[in-house]
Amino acid sequence: MKQLLLRIDDDLHQRITRRARRTGRSINATAGEILARGVSEEVLDARAELRARARRLNVLAESPPSPPVTEAERERALASTEGIGPILDELWAEGR
Repeated sequence: MKQLLLRIDDDLHQRITRRARRTGRSINATAGEILARGVSEEVLDARAELRARARRLNVLAESPPSPPVTEAERERALASTEGIGPILDELWAEGR
């Protein structure tokens, strides 16, 4: 694990400290989580930007929409998978 020495203004430090207290976590863990989220969102934004650019250039292969499934087809599919495993059985029973 790497260490990062970061200088931040007092207001930001106080806000991170308040959040850490609210969540019962350390300031370090809280700041690390905030940074990780920021980087994840940046990656998602970059992917969305690349997809939009590829779409504009007509080089993005879009998946065709799935055909609608009738209730009878859905019931047949569910019946054919019954008993595969207890976890799946629970999900089916809950209607997921």
